[in-house]
Amino acid sequence: MKNLNLKLIVKNDIATIVFDMNESKVNILSFSVLEELSILLDEINKNKDLKVLLLKSAKKNNFIAGANIKEIQAFKSEKDVYDTLFQGHEVLNKLENLKIPSIAYINGSCLGGGLELVLACTYRIASTNDKTIFSFPEIKLGFFPGLAGTQRAPKLLGLVNALDLILSAKKIDAKKALRIKLVNEVFAQGQEEFKIKKFIENVINNKVKVANKSSFIEYIPFIRNIIYKKAYQSLEKKVNKDFKAPYKALEVIAATYKKVSFKEAIKLEAKEFSKLAMSAQSKYLINLFFTFEKLNKNYEKTEDKIESSVILGNGVMAKGIIFLFSKYLKEVRIKVRNLDQIQNILKDIFKIYDYLIKSRRLSKTQVDFNMNKISYTNNYENLKSNDLIIEAIVEDLDIKKQTYIDLEKNIDKNTIIASNTSSLSIEELSKSIENKKNFLGIHFFNPVNLMPLVEVIPSSHTSKETINRVFEVLISTGKTPILVKDCAGFIVNRLLLPYLNEAALILEEGSSIEEIDKTIKDFGMPMGPFTLVDTVGIDIAYKVSNILADAYGKRVKKSELISKLYELKLLGRKSGEGFYSYENKTVVVNPSIEALINETRIDIKKEEIIQRSMFIMINEAARCLEENIV
Repeated sequence: MKNLNLKLIVKNDIATIVFDMNESKVNILSFSVLEELSILLDEINKNKDLKVLLLKSAKKNNFIAGANIKEIQAFKSEKDVYDTLFQGHEVLNKLENLKIPSIAYINGSCLGGGLELVLACTYRIASTNDKTIFSFPEIKLGFFPGLAGTQRAPKLLGLVNALDLILSAKKIDAKKALRIKLVNEVFAQGQEEFKIKKFIENVINNKVKVANKSSFIEYIPFIRNIIYKKAYQSLEKKVNKDFKAPYKALEVIAATYKKVSFKEAIKLEAKEFSKLAMSAQSKYLINLFFTFEKLNKNYEKTEDKIESSVILGNGVMAKGIIFLFSKYLKEVRIKVRNLDQIQNILKDIFKIYDYLIKSRRLSKTQVDFNMNKISYTNNYENLKSNDLIIEAIVEDLDIKKQTYIDLEKNIDKNTIIASNTSSLSIEELSKSIENKKNFLGIHFFNPVNLMPLVEVIPSSHTSKETINRVFEVLISTGKTPILVKDCAGFIVNRLLLPYLNEAALILEEGSSIEEIDKTIKDFGMPMGPFTLVDTVGIDIAYKVSNILADAYGKRVKKSELISKLYELKLLGRKSGEGFYSYENKTVVVNPSIEALINETRIDIKKEEIIQRSMFIMINEAARCLEENIV
């Protein structure tokens, strides 16, 4: 068989298998690749002169980016999935049981099936290149690692570390991988030739221990049960039980780890994986994955890349954008009216970075480097050298327009001006702009450091080049931009605000804050509508709902309750009181709400709460599609 994706190089007593998928920027672990690997492993096993096998990638910044999801999507039955998994097991078992030690050199992304492959190797070494990441992302697709990842990961990393990776789909870098014993050694990019050679020599001379973080206490069933219980409780807090994959993964590991033979364990793993992979939930999540992948390629690369930015504003959104760009761009400048505001802005930005230091996602050196990119000013001078200016100031049409007039007097013609407005018309805002082709809306969501979606709203004058430049920079920061036509509320707020209003209208008629929030959260939303509106800010909800009511008329009925809360300056978390009270870090229903709603109450069933809350969003989404807004 002609090898299309793998190359075997034998030099002296060392065999090297190079992964290099034909006509692809990244390596994918398809079943055809596994078939090729199997043939090469047979060749290696026959060669009695070989002492070591090295696995590496020819792709820049990529080892293996996971399994071929399209192959999983194409399966017709659970039996097809199950049988194919065992073909994969046969190959990885062959790798694990080679007569000679195997070393995986990882210089780039090692995800999903790729991570399961390297777990079957005797040793793993990695470059500390920024692109070197390890992750089991399968949970996001509605299943879990299915090529013995639930078995090899706990054995190598210990139960706690393995559960953390498998159940969360979190990404870790090479240094974290070394700390949890996922890899045996790490080194800086540029040292690989010397370091790999030295590591191979040490392996041949039996100077490298096989890593194993599985603790002796994990042999005690009582201890394992405590770990499983805590993992389950952690899942309950974060993940709705209707989302089966992480719960099923935990169940499989609890039923197999140190309880049954490897052979029996992978049978149960394959059985449960097959059920999940054929579920409607998984099919929808796979479609969603491909949708996001398509969105992240929905632009043309430009030569004029955005590398520097200016952020106008000192609110929560401005701080989030400053943090984001300080992490990814070369330079970030803050424009404020009063320099006294700077200390507070920098303090809040550092809070986010401090969390990343404590969770070991960034080092103090990296954070210091990023913080040093930030400069500030209280005037419009010296802004010419910046590529992108984002205005995140008060939601006032006249103030924003005057700001653009002042900006254009002091910036280069190639500089893009963007508004982070959540509801004002981009077309209307552009009327005060002279260089209209370089103006558009870039609407981030709070908290900026966590929310992946960004709405990009061009006016009728915005150039295609401007849109491409903006898409390119947003994607480089890990965001998923969507192109949205200019309309009141754009997409997210046009769907969200009617939903929040409807929840308040339901409360005015009957039920309770706790009951409505619990019903909607149990249905599957990440949080209830009142928790959400308190987080977004009741002032924002009030102002946007007024804009939507003006634009869409009677179908967007405004809640009197939200208006009353706004008038009383009960704005949610930011003011300490909203639908809930947030005093002393304890969250309780705000007792003053009762005085604001009707005394005559009716019983509203859970089914009605769900239908009224969800259908209003579904209807608005259908209208957005009909109007070609997105």
